[in-house]
Amino acid sequence: MKSIAFLFIGVLFIPAVCNAQVEFISDSYFPADLEFQELQEVISDEVFEDPSDLSKIADGDLIASVGFEKYAKRIYSTDGKGTLSIEVMTLKDSLAAYSLLTLLRDSDLQNGPPGDIFAATADCIFFAQGRLLIRIRGRSVPQDLIKRVAVSVSNRIGPARSKAPSLISYLPELGYVASSLRYFPNIESYQIYSRGKKDSVLNLDSDVEIARARYNLASHAGMLFLLSFPTAPAAKDFYSSPVIFKPKGSKGNNLYSKQAGPLVAVLQGDFEPASADKILNSLEYHYSIKWVYDKNNQSEVIWGVPAVILRTVVNSIIFVVLLCIVSIVIGFGFAVLRFKLRGHASKESIHKNEQNEFIRLRLR
Repeated sequence: MKSIAFLFIGVLFIPAVCNAQVEFISDSYFPADLEFQELQEVISDEVFEDPSDLSKIADGDLIASVGFEKYAKRIYSTDGKGTLSIEVMTLKDSLAAYSLLTLLRDSDLQNGPPGDIFAATADCIFFAQGRLLIRIRGRSVPQDLIKRVAVSVSNRIGPARSKAPSLISYLPELGYVASSLRYFPNIESYQIYSRGKKDSVLNLDSDVEIARARYNLASHAGMLFLLSFPTAPAAKDFYSSPVIFKPKGSKGNNLYSKQAGPLVAVLQGDFEPASADKILNSLEYHYSIKWVYDKNNQSEVIWGVPAVILRTVVNSIIFVVLLCIVSIVIGFGFAVLRFKLRGHASKESIHKNEQNEFIRLRLR
């Protein structure tokens, strides 16, 4: 009996163990001691979580604007009298990490590894992985060492888990210059990034997602701003606004715009109407309905009905349908069985009658 009980428990729990996700958990993403012989000693180690401390580092206000949580930096001396620094920025979500990578990079974006997406130069590798942003820079160190350290840090973080923001997928493909992509998760990050630059500044008073990229078509060039509003009416209000850009951005440039649901595309440059129409014509937005039920939020309301009640009704309907299907299958099975049994009984009866026949002589 004990053996049977253990076997039953094993059958129940083995699938759960097999399907479980194994994730590396670590308090630090820096390389382990003696992992790289070239790294001799730590000459600087800094960690803080207070946003006010971001004023000590470059682009601190931009980092704060996307959603800052933690900053850690370690500098190593190398055997070649050089240094290697590793910065680990923990942000509020993967959108913030992706945004900072597009804004602070010095080269084109590439798909990871290392990370989900990265940008690399001769002396720096910059990559985003989940909600972490990692920057590894070397001075007088081999490029190969920077790459190996980047792979080590990426492996410590764990498997790739995020993709580019969905807004990026709506950028028109015709004339798109991928190396110019910049992504802003909110209007504050856009305003800080545009501060002191000659770029046009959007005339916005509401929070939006913004994707910006350069477009070249034939002999024409310009900048396209793709904005994602919370709702389609909010997008329509902006689209109907007579002033989209602040005055300094409207001189000597043609403006074209198109709305598609909650998205608004604004094309600025020396494009002719025909060229602008070719670029903007591909912008489309399709709505989709997805039922997302959060078990931790019992007060959620879907279509005016509490999620708990709606889920119970749906489960009841599914149960009744399954019960009907099972009943039909069982009934059909009994019918087939009964039919075969009756046929078999008939044959047996005929056979018995044939065996019981005899000849009687009736004498009178």
